[in-house]
Amino acid sequence: LGLDPGAADVLVAYERARRFDTLAMAAATDGLNRLFSNDALPVRIARDLGLGLVDRLPGLKRFFVGEAAASRGTQPRLLRGEAL
Repeated sequence: LGLDPGAADVLVAYERARRFDTLAMAAATDGLNRLFSNDALPVRIARDLGLGLVDRLPGLKRFFVGEAAASRGTQPRLLRGEAL
């Protein structure tokens, strides 16, 4: 069969493999929260321009969707649904 998904060494390896993605997503979420909770005029203008740009460029939109879905880069087998 495979490895025990609850084994300490498997969990440590999984956590290590996911660390960067987890931190990057936390930073992105914090940044978005700050961006959308700020009503200063220059920030609103920049936010509206940025959203409009992403909306008009399908490739850029696909990039952000792929990043949010963690479908880029090397993923651990457990995340891909493969046997350990």
